[in-house]
Amino acid sequence: MRYETGQLLRVVHTDADGWAAVREQVESGRNFFLILPGDTDAIARFCQNFELEDDCLRSNFTRPDLLRMGQYVDDNAFNEMLAAWDAHEQVVFVEQIDFPLNRPPHVKPFLVYSPVWGILSQHDELQAAKRGLEEAEHWEERSRLAQPAIYKWERGGWKML
Repeated sequence: MRYETGQLLRVVHTDADGWAAVREQVESGRNFFLILPGDTDAIARFCQNFELEDDCLRSNFTRPDLLRMGQYVDDNAFNEMLAAWDAHEQVVFVEQIDFPLNRPPHVKPFLVYSPVWGILSQHDELQAAKRGLEEAEHWEERSRLAQPAIYKWERGGWKML
């Protein structure tokens, strides 16, 4: 899994795309925006469907959050999120590092991970991860928000090195 950041972040609307589009994004390793119905059980249904705790998603993504991350979102996705809020739907930013699918043995024990982009690369050894981080850092100089780091799987969780 290697991710080029020339692409902008995607929005998956569960009403239109269903869970198949969400699964595709999870398998890609890329972080994404998720639009869920406005009902109180929508997040719990999502979490259960992906074998996560019922409160797996952090609080809703807000308009100020969108403005901070606007450079990573294309115009159509930006407008779709604004329309979702107007329709009283929930917008959530989904991070790949939280999914069981993105834990060993499904992925390698070292990840180069960006809090904006998601999993940029995975490696068996720390030295290879350091080289992957050096490659990743050159394109993300414009924002500390998206700055990648190396994560190591240990004691049942991802730890940033």
